[in-house]
Amino acid sequence: MKYYISQTPANPVTRIVAALFAVVCLVGAFFFGLVILAVLAVLIAAISMVFWLRAWWLNRHAQEVSAHREFRSTSEDVIEAEYTVVSERRD
Repeated sequence: MKYYISQTPANPVTRIVAALFAVVCLVGAFFFGLVILAVLAVLIAAISMVFWLRAWWLNRHAQEVSAHREFRSTSEDVIEAEYTVVSERRD
């Protein structure tokens, strides 16, 4: 014997309306889930784009700094020479 919280409707029209209502609720829940999934996908894509742009900018900035350092080390301000220690000063 089956026990129901509420009894099944005896009228066929009421059964059809209940079935249509259930289908509409299921379809609505499905599309609501799709919207939530789409919003999450857009947020994840935006956050990953921000991280990618930040990494690209840091890499570009590091290359500029290293190029500037190489330019300074080869400029005329630096004098390269070899030397020999003749005597050490002891205090």
